[in-house]
Amino acid sequence: MDGELITQHCVSSSSKTYHGDEWVTVEMEVRGDEFIGHVIDGETVVAYSEPQIDGDNKAEDYPVPDGTPLSEGYIALQAESHPIEFRKVEVLDLSGPQ
Repeated sequence: MDGELITQHCVSSSSKTYHGDEWVTVEMEVRGDEFIGHVIDGETVVAYSEPQIDGDNKAEDYPVPDGTPLSEGYIALQAESHPIEFRKVEVLDLSGPQ
């Protein structure tokens, strides 16, 4: 983030906190390992590049070594603790003509 390697699992964003039953528009722009941006209600709240595997956040027997760059992978819509509802999910391939 901002040209610095960040290894902590949770980072702060500039997003406001949402309470109660409120729909929020969330967009993710992922361009391989060059750029990842989290956009909430039109405002980029977190941006980073060059993500990599980190030993502090993986199982000991994980088959990929620490420091391995991540340039592809899977989409997880909710991977942690709190329940969430999705009204509409769209995926747009930004890679262009193949």
